[in-house]
Amino acid sequence: MSTPAPKLRRFNNIVYHYASVTSTNDVARELAECGAGEGTVVVAEEQTAGRGRLGRTWLSPRSEGLYHSIILRPTIPASDLPVLSLVIAVALAELVSQQYRLTADIKWPNDLLIGDRKFAGILAEAEVKHHRLAYVISGIGVNLNQTSFPPELAAEATSLKLETGRAIDADDFRQRLYVQLDAWYDLFLRQGAGDIVHRWCQLSTYAEDKPVKVVTCDRTIVGVTRGLTPEGALIVETPTGARETILSGDVRSLRKKQ
Repeated sequence: MSTPAPKLRRFNNIVYHYASVTSTNDVARELAECGAGEGTVVVAEEQTAGRGRLGRTWLSPRSEGLYHSIILRPTIPASDLPVLSLVIAVALAELVSQQYRLTADIKWPNDLLIGDRKFAGILAEAEVKHHRLAYVISGIGVNLNQTSFPPELAAEATSLKLETGRAIDADDFRQRLYVQLDAWYDLFLRQGAGDIVHRWCQLSTYAEDKPVKVVTCDRTIVGVTRGLTPEGALIVETPTGARETILSGDVRSLRKKQ
C-alpha cells in the first residue's frame, strides 16, 4: 500500500511499506518496470533475501534496521553511474555526523563504517534499455538497533544503537536521510560529480594514503590509495609506482590483520 509523505523535491513523496519482502530492490524494480516515478521508495520491516554488493547477503532482521530502496531516473551519461553510490554515501555520512555526533567513514565505494565496523551499505542496480539508462534502483541498508550479530560478523559489524547507546527511530532516520539525499542528489544533477567526489574524499579515510588490498574479478592489487577519478573510480598506487584505476572491487585496509 502506498502512503503520501512530506513533500521534498524528489524523495519520499510516494512510499510503499511492507512487513516482509525478499528484497526491497526486487520490489522497487517491479515498480520501476511499471512506470513508478523518480523518488519512489520501498521500505520493508524485514528482508528474507536481502543482498549487498558482489553477491553477498545483507542480514535484515525484523524491525532492527532500515531496509529500503529508491527508484532514480537521472538523465546522466553511463560514466557517471558510479557517482550515484557516492551521493548516497555522502548523505548517510553527513546525517550520522550531524544528528548522532558520530564520525562515519566511507570505504570505497559505498560501505559506511564507524571505526572499522560496518553499519550501512548501498547496492545500486542500473537498467539500460535501447542504449539509454532507464532507471537505477538504489538499495540502502542501515543497521539501526541491532545489539548482536552472528559470530562471522561480530568483529566487523556495528549498529547506531551500539554506537550511541540509545534506540534509533527508523522513520525519523529515514526522513532525515531523505532531506540529505534531496540536497546532494540535486547538487549532482545540477553541477555534476565534482562536488560529490570532493566531499566524499573529505569524509573518507580511504581516499588518500590508505594502504589497501583490492580484489577485483580477475586480480588482486596491493598499494596505497591516491584519491578518486572525476567519475568516482578509486586510484591505487602500487609499490612499483604504477597507478591503477579501480572501477569495481572489494577493498580491504592493510592496517588490519588480513
